Amino acid sequence: MQKIYSKRSICLDGNADWGLGIVTGDNKKHLVLDKKFDNEEIIRGKDIEKFKINNSNVYLKFEPKKFQQVAPEQKYREKEKIVYRFISKRLVFAIDSKQRLTLNSANFFIPIYKKISNKVIVALFNSSLYQFYFQKKFNSIKVLRSHIGNMILPIFTEKENNKIIDFVDKIIGEKDCFEELDNYIMDKFLLSSEEKNYIINFNK
Repeated sequence: MQKIYSKRSICLDGNADWGLGIVTGDNKKHLVLDKKFDNEEIIRGKDIEKFKINNSNVYLKFEPKKFQQVAPEQKYREKEKIVYRFISKRLVFAIDSKQRLTLNSANFFIPIYKKISNKVIVALFNSSLYQFYFQKKFNSIKVLRSHIGNMILPIFTEKENNKIIDFVDKIIGEKDCFEELDNYIMDKFLLSSEEKNYIINFNK
């Protein structure tokens, strides 16, 4: 933990715009399994995997006045937003670039601080190191805005950022190199082999 905090860093608290998933008030009434001209796909927590969003095959007609909770529509329609599972002991983050709606099991945020790529943020939060960090600091089965907002994001060099982005692009493109990315991130925090092994075993 001392090595994590030793890095020059920022936090997302005050550096991101946050959005909650839709609470319909009656999912059986509002969610349907067939695509119609006036409804659209909605992302649920279980549709989110590390780095990827599976097709939900669940659809919703966006009628904000009929819902119990809904974020301003422009937040869902951002060019890119980072979505994550809300109820989970595991950190699971991905980038939505299709301007999709999210259900309340999938919350999201739009980083305002643009010097750190969304892909780097997702890589860090999906890593073994940050899973360890999250459990040590919060030990929660819910991933709250306050948790995400207070986890530090290191200021990497341009070369380091580009290396992480390259790994993420390969993973999104179905190449199995998560362990390489995971190891690279731990190396950036100068973790020893013993510390790496401890983190991997702690997360099992």
